Amino acid sequence: MARSGKILFIMQLPPPVHGVSVMNKLIHESKLINSELRCEYVNLATARDIHDLQKHGWRKYFRTLAIAFKVFAKLATRRYDYVYITIFPWGFGFIKDSVMVLLTRLFRQKLLLHLHTYGFKRESGKSALRKWYYRFVFKKAEVICLSDLLVEDVETFYKGPVYILPNGIPQVNFENTYVADQQPLQLLYLSNLIKGKGILLIMDALALLKQKGHAFHLRVVGSEGDVSYAMLKNYIQEKGLQAEVKLVGPKFGAEKFEEFKKAGLFLLPSNYDTFGLVLLEAMQYGVPCIASNMGGIPDVLGEGRGLILSALTPEALSTAIEQLLTDKDRRLLISKVGFEYFKGNFTVEVFEKRLCNILKGQPDKTNTRLIKNP
Repeated sequence: MARSGKILFIMQLPPPVHGVSVMNKLIHESKLINSELRCEYVNLATARDIHDLQKHGWRKYFRTLAIAFKVFAKLATRRYDYVYITIFPWGFGFIKDSVMVLLTRLFRQKLLLHLHTYGFKRESGKSALRKWYYRFVFKKAEVICLSDLLVEDVETFYKGPVYILPNGIPQVNFENTYVADQQPLQLLYLSNLIKGKGILLIMDALALLKQKGHAFHLRVVGSEGDVSYAMLKNYIQEKGLQAEVKLVGPKFGAEKFEEFKKAGLFLLPSNYDTFGLVLLEAMQYGVPCIASNMGGIPDVLGEGRGLILSALTPEALSTAIEQLLTDKDRRLLISKVGFEYFKGNFTVEVFEKRLCNILKGQPDKTNTRLIKNP
């Protein structure tokens, strides 16, 4: 079958491993996308590991310059149906990404911006000059958002089509084997150790639960971020949770999946995540989730597919955990509803098909919005 559109993907690939780079890797390795479209890729990553993401330095500047020259050479010698860029909303990431956008505009190529993180509205509203620049960067582009709830993040400065495209992950589990009868209930945190993801908040909430006499066990799985395991161990001791919390370390592949198989409840009280790929991983194992009311997360866990926190406080989180810890039937219902919804909406096959149609100029009209007056 002849391939149709010619696409230049400018996006972050691992390392480091985080939600955006994971999704980009899925695109890069997609048999469907690479067989139906003529694809070229430029790796936009300048960070070496998760600690390096928000840092500046000459190495990053030289790496960005090298990427810019590579993109310039491609745009100067080829015509693309789309130049696809994953764009970050603030800091050095936004500056770097906007350089790639401006190069694309310089050669009058068609631009598609995929927004994996929210914060554009907040950043563009800090000054009139910033708002002008964000409007200039997004001018004549087309935009992909992860959720309907995230469209408002660009409404103040962008005019044009917005395609709603939820993330998807490879389905590796095809049968819901969730076990609700656990004594004590096995809680799971599986993500990088970052304060914004709520790892310390979880400890505060569990201390409140312990004071009430509830039995539970928490496994902490993930790589160090701005919280080290030494720091976390001290915090656990301060809260008197040494017997209830086990620090596991990072797990990948089959070992990571085993953590979901053993879990009775998954926790992500994050003010950091826009969508939460790890929530999809938990849902495909039927694990009930408790997460924050941030970004597109309500579209993932809404309508009985999980529990959404009313506030990011120890009290709100401990109350939510207590509700599910003491109600096995509710956990079973959430498990069933979440697992079935995952299969129909959040698999990588669904994601690839929808993205492929957008890149072919055939987006699903029911998932297309039009912003007319910023």
